[in-house]
Amino acid sequence: MAKFLIIFAALNGALATGLAAVASHYPSLQGPLYLLDIFSKANSQHFVHTLACLVTALTAYFTQQRSWLVASCLFALGITLFSYTLYLFAFTGAKIAGFLTPLGGVCFILGWLSIGIAAWRLNKLTQFSEK
Repeated sequence: MAKFLIIFAALNGALATGLAAVASHYPSLQGPLYLLDIFSKANSQHFVHTLACLVTALTAYFTQQRSWLVASCLFALGITLFSYTLYLFAFTGAKIAGFLTPLGGVCFILGWLSIGIAAWRLNKLTQFSEK
């Protein structure tokens, strides 16, 4: 699963970069400023959480700790529900983002909390092995 998430993060890094380039030339984003603002929010969160997904997937791979894998999965799901739906809205005006986007935000929050849990468990494992 960690390998899949690492590949997911790599592809999403490329996708976020490509979408940023496309958006600078996409005619409908040149119109209303609020669409460009929505796109910008989606793209910045896409980049940040792609990096978080990659780091947590790599950590899960090397530590074999499930908490890191959970965090990575939550970031991947958050990217899909938050960034992708905002991109859809920015490019097409589709209103589906209205109820899916907040679920993606919740996934991002839970992903960050999962990192805290993983770090707590890592600390406990380190202390146990030192005794």
